[in-house]
Amino acid sequence: MLNGAPVGKLANILRQDSLYPHPEFLVPFFGNHDTTRFAGTPEGTSARLKLAFGLIFTVRGIPEMYYGDEIGMPGGRDPDNRRDFPGGWTADPRNAFTKIGRTIEQEEMYSYVSALLAVRAQHSALRRGKLWSLASDDMTFVFLRETDEERIVVAFHAGEGAREIAVPLPDSPDQKATHALAIFGLGQAAVEGKTLRLHVPGQSVSVFLLQ
Repeated sequence: MLNGAPVGKLANILRQDSLYPHPEFLVPFFGNHDTTRFAGTPEGTSARLKLAFGLIFTVRGIPEMYYGDEIGMPGGRDPDNRRDFPGGWTADPRNAFTKIGRTIEQEEMYSYVSALLAVRAQHSALRRGKLWSLASDDMTFVFLRETDEERIVVAFHAGEGAREIAVPLPDSPDQKATHALAIFGLGQAAVEGKTLRLHVPGQSVSVFLLQ
């Protein structure tokens, strides 16, 4: 995470959801018009920007995305963080609203964000499911999103190297998972009894549907 904060701090913050009558209405975000652009910070690499998007689109709440972050727009403190989005006017030299108008790097980020949003749209558990923390430490946070219809596990891993994680699955009175289907990211998963075994790449968010 940024500024050297441990990833496990995310789990500690989410434990405070009990203070709110409706934590599902909270708004997770990593940037807005009052903050330095994520891509404009010393640690704001493309990989970390993807991690940030991966978190706000899978954690509980209503995610907020600041315009331009979906293509990794740079910018400093206000007002530099309010730069014009490239395109939209006939006089603009290029139009990042279209694929042909985006650079290779911008298209990579745009495609990543689009894929994340598609998974969120397809799975109700990512939009309105309860959140249960399964495992966390300095580099990794694994959590469950659950509705009556489905259970989804999200593995957020900020470490630079790949990692193997063994996660005990909580008991469910009406559902017993026998395997896990990867629906986003390059991670791999297998269910062995009541343990979910994960293999996740470095600096990645992987999403699995328990079946």
